[in-house]
Amino acid sequence: MYLTYDEYADMGGQDIEETTFNDLEFEASSIIDWWTFNRLHGETEYPQALKKCMYRLIKLILDRQSALATKSPDSSDSSVIQPGIIQESNDGVTTMYNTLSAKEAVNTLDTEMGNIIRMYLQGIRNSLGHKLLYRGVYPDE
Repeated sequence: MYLTYDEYADMGGQDIEETTFNDLEFEASSIIDWWTFNRLHGETEYPQALKKCMYRLIKLILDRQSALATKSPDSSDSSVIQPGIIQESNDGVTTMYNTLSAKEAVNTLDTEMGNIIRMYLQGIRNSLGHKLLYRGVYPDE
């Protein structure tokens, strides 16, 4: 576990159940393990950059779930989501929604996940001195 529930709460994370957090932490750590070729397995201490990366990834996963759960009010098609209101007027009661497909929303959030991982973990090394995001293979791996 790269980030504990208490650490998440101390960083200002959303008020969620601990069991829900455990599921989100597992998903976020699986994403990091994929990006780092499991170079964090066997570590006893984790750098602060990893913990902040996990916090941001969990927030993005929650945003992704929220975006996919919200449908456009005038659409019966579940492939269209409503991430937010882009224009609203009061007297004429006009409301315009920024709608995009579920695929576009997921792709945007997935791209953001990759950006966050690169931002926080670029140049970070594990206890063996291996860069976490190095795409090659070290001789002792």
